[in-house]
Formats: sequence, C-alpha cells, structure tokens
Amino acid sequence: MNPIPGAPLVPAAGPAPRSSSRRHPALVALVVFGLAAACGPGTTGEPALRVDEIAYTAQELGALSSEQRERLGDLVAFGLIVARGELERLAEPYVAREHQSILLQRLATEVAAQESGMDEDALRAAYDADPEYELVVRHLVVLSERWRSDEERAASRARAEAALSRIRAGEPFEAVAAEVSEEPGAAERGGLLRPGRRGTWVSEFWEAASALEPGAVSGVVETEYGFHVLRLEERRPVPFDEVRGQVLGRLVDLTAAAGRAEAWSARQAEALALDEQALASWRDGSADDTVTLASWPTGHYTVGQLQRYLLTLDPDQRARVEAAPIPDLATVVRAVARNALLAERAKSMGVRLGEEEVAAIEERWIERAQAWATALGFRPALRNRDLKATALRALTGTDQTVQIARSEVLALSRALRTLYPVVLVEPADPAAASRPDAVVSETSR
Repeated sequence: MNPIPGAPLVPAAGPAPRSSSRRHPALVALVVFGLAAACGPGTTGEPALRVDEIAYTAQELGALSSEQRERLGDLVAFGLIVARGELERLAEPYVAREHQSILLQRLATEVAAQESGMDEDALRAAYDADPEYELVVRHLVVLSERWRSDEERAASRARAEAALSRIRAGEPFEAVAAEVSEEPGAAERGGLLRPGRRGTWVSEFWEAASALEPGAVSGVVETEYGFHVLRLEERRPVPFDEVRGQVLGRLVDLTAAAGRAEAWSARQAEALALDEQALASWRDGSADDTVTLASWPTGHYTVGQLQRYLLTLDPDQRARVEAAPIPDLATVVRAVARNALLAERAKSMGVRLGEEEVAAIEERWIERAQAWATALGFRPALRNRDLKATALRALTGTDQTVQIARSEVLALSRALRTLYPVVLVEPADPAAASRPDAVVSETSR
C-alpha cells in the first residue's frame, strides 16, 4: 500500500550499479577487440553474443533472431548471478523499494497517531495486553511452487509426509531436515531458521508456527514455496520499543486520520525543489548518477536514485516513464523524490524497520529468485560450459514452469544488465562476422 496517494515508490539510496552511465538509448556501439578469446572451450570463430566470460558464436546461435539473442543474453546474466552467488546484489533495488514502502506506511501511522493525540502510555498498555512474539523454528521444505503440475505437487507432498512420519517415529528432526529439506544450507543448520516475527514469514508458515507449543511438530504445511514440516523451538516476547510501529497500526484509525497525515506530508514536501534542467540532461543522456534532480534543505534526490527506481518497474512502465514529455516526467520525479524526503523524515523521527524485518524482505525476494533458477536449471557454482547449454534450454523450453520462470526473469532485464551487460555482434552481412572491424552492441534495455 502506498501511503502517499498518487506517488510511485522509490527505493532508498543503495549501492550503485557497476555502470554510472544511463545506457539510454538502449544500444551503445562498441568496437570488437580480441573477443575470440572470450568464446571459451569448445567454440570456434568470433562471438556473436557475449556476457562476461560466456560467449556464443553465430554457429551456436543458429537462426535465433536478434530479440531471441537478447533474451538469451539476459538468461545468461541471470545464470551467472546464480552461479556466482550474487542474488543479493540483484535483489538490492527491489528490497530497498519494499523497505521504503513499509517505512512510509509506518510514517503515515506515526503522524496519524500524533495528529490524533495518541499518547505513549496508551500504546504501552495496549501492547502489554496483547504482546508480539518472536519464534525460533526448525523446518524442512520440499520445494513445489503452486504453478507446478498436480503430479509434481502430489509427489512433493508425499515426500514431506514421509519425512513427518520419520520424525514422529522418533528420528531426530535435525537429521531428517538435513537429509530431506531442499532449502539451501538446511543440512548445515539442521533446518534452523533465523528467529521470525509476524510479517517476516508467509502467512501460512507463521500461523502454523504460532499454533505450536515449544517442542511440538506441525503437520505438513503448504505455502507458495512448497510443503513444510515445522518444529517450534522457542517463543520470546518482543520488546515494545522494537514493535511500536506495529502497535500503532493496530490502534490508530488510519482512515479517519489519513487526511491529516496527507496534509502533514504535503507540508513537508513544500521544501522540495525540482531541477528541470538537470532532468533534461538526464533525458538526453548527459547526466551521470551524481547529478541532483531534486533537493530540500536536508537532502537531495539524484540520477542514481532515479535509475534504481526505474530498475524496479516492469518494462512497459519503465518505457512509459522514459518516453514521457518533460512536464510529465517532472511529475513522476517530484513524486518519487517526495517519497525519498519523507523516508528521511521518518528516520529522523525514529521510525524504522528492525534488522529481522529487513532480512525477511531480502529472504522472500531471494527465495522467489531461487525458485526461478530451479525451474530454469541454473544452480550455484555451475560451470561456464554447462551454463551456456542451460541458458539455451531455458530460452526454448516449453514446459509451463519454465515459461513462467523465464517470463519473471526477463522482466528483470535492466537490472540483470547493470551487473552483466549483454554484448551482441550485429554484422551487416554473413561474411562480416569474421572481419576485425565488426560492430558490437552492448544492450541494456
């Protein structure tokens, strides 16, 4: 839920992508120098497609169209990110956007409480009557997303039920989890999870864990990720100061106070000044990531922050923003810069997310990405030769699970290419591929 009506959300400032240029328009001409060495073992001739150390010759690509080759490049980039354990880097802008969204919701609640005259004593008394808990849980999971076939789902559920039977028969939970669970790292941890609080796990998992007494084992629990078996290790009360924002959300009538909260936000945003000349420079590609697009007395909003915001939009949304006339573009930038300003105000007022909440946001995103990787055949430490073949299969696979995962991954094209640019050779004629002056395009749609 966006607490600022009409304003798109923007991620908080985070680590910048490798390239500081805008890469707009999409194709940037480069000259080939010594790319034959990038082909890798088992290939011959000049590469027609290259992503970091992975390269394909024209012969390997066959009759693939330019669009198909670009898609293959994106899949290779995703495969490299999985193989090299870099999903956290890919997740950064998406995690930052969700982080800011929740922060702004809490800011709106805080302001509504202040405007409604809610005092601290009332908040503490309400919390003491209905406290929040942190749960320590072990679990095992047989991965089986809901879009998989009925046959696959049934087989996965049967594996989870068989594991549950072993545990109920007296086998140590840790040993069964280490053997059966498909969660990365489960064997080393015996299925032990980082302590969780309300909202840090998907609702079915949280509800099942909350219903257990310490030491008790659940039945098979289905979530969007697959089939789980849980054991509750410990239930701990959470200190009031760490969940004050959630307590406010339960007690404050946001509907009644929304108008006052929005008026407060509008007053804060009066300090924001937009630099339309800098915006025009960004539009023509001459502004680097450090250029300020909007400012206020205590902060500013840069091209780099706008770039990271655009990474989180789907391709159609991003194209509309980038093609918008300057007045419309100014409206968008003013809105996302206002959100950055309000996020700064939230932090100055002590409104923030706990470390566990931030970690849970990242974990949820990475779990989704790991599901895509599994469906497409990518895995950690995959060798370059195998990654090339896997990416080609992922491009052409017709299985429903592959098609869905491929669509999700290709929607991240711009973010993928900030980490691993896709380089295409586009010779003017078939004989041109062997000439030393062939032109390459680095694409980053």
